[in-house]
This record gives sequence, structure tokens and C-alpha cells, in this order.
Amino acid sequence: MPHPEVSPDEVADRISAYVYGNILTLAALVVLHTDEVENGAGLAIVVGTALSTFVAHAYAESLGGAARGHASSFGVVLRDSLPIMSAAAVPALLMLAGALEWFSPTVCLRIAETWVVVRLALTGFIVGRLRGMPVTFHTWVASIGLAAVALAIVAVKVVLTH
Repeated sequence: MPHPEVSPDEVADRISAYVYGNILTLAALVVLHTDEVENGAGLAIVVGTALSTFVAHAYAESLGGAARGHASSFGVVLRDSLPIMSAAAVPALLMLAGALEWFSPTVCLRIAETWVVVRLALTGFIVGRLRGMPVTFHTWVASIGLAAVALAIVAVKVVLTH
């Protein structure tokens, strides 16, 4: 059953933030080296990517809403942008664990990358849940396809920017 307290526009904004946050977090992770995890730079890069993306996304959504003539309160825009921060939460903790040498930096980095890929693969399930749709075979296929496209976007970003 759909969530009646969440409008279709809010669902779209949250999914946009979720996908965008995961893609940019993964793009930050895949170019890190283990020495950057060890010395704490990996943590700074992941957190910095999340914070700057969160602020930019919230600002752009505010302007976009105003341009459409139905601006949301800044609180709603911030709430709908929170999936960007959630995308970086576990990877940031893993970067911290690697910097504190609780686990191998390589292991922390690989788990963080895998975590984000799994989150991207869950996109189809999340959209279905927010729309009140049951999980079907199509949900599984769409989720794998969405993750593949997101990985391709990350690859393009890395090739063009590094």
C-alpha cells in the first residue's frame, strides 16, 4: 500500500536523492587507495562528497520547486535530500574503521563499495515500496538493470574526471 503521507513529488525527490547520493558516494570510493583509507583521507572524501552533494541537491531542489511555482518548505527539501547522507553513512563508518585500523583498509574499502552497489540494486524495491507495489520478477530485473546503469555512470564519471 502506498504511503499516503508522502506525495508523488516527494517520492520522486527522495528517489532522485537516493540514486544521486549513491552514485556520487560510489564514484568517490572507487578512486580511493588503501593508503587514503589508512590516513583518514578516505573518510574526509566520503563525508565531503556527501555534504557537498546534500547541500547542492537541496539548493537545486528549492530553486526547481520555486521555478515550478510550488516551492516546498526548506525543511521538506532537506528531508527529501536526506537519502544523499544515508548513502554515505555506512561507507563513512567503514572509512573510519579503516583509518582506526579496526579492520584492513582494503577490506573496509571493498565492503563500502559493495554496500553502495547493493543499495543501488535495491532502488527498484524502494520505488515499489513507496508506490505500494508488490515485489515481482520485474522488480528483480529492474533492480539489477538500475544497478548496472548506475555502475556505468560511475565508470563514465571516473574516466572523465580522473
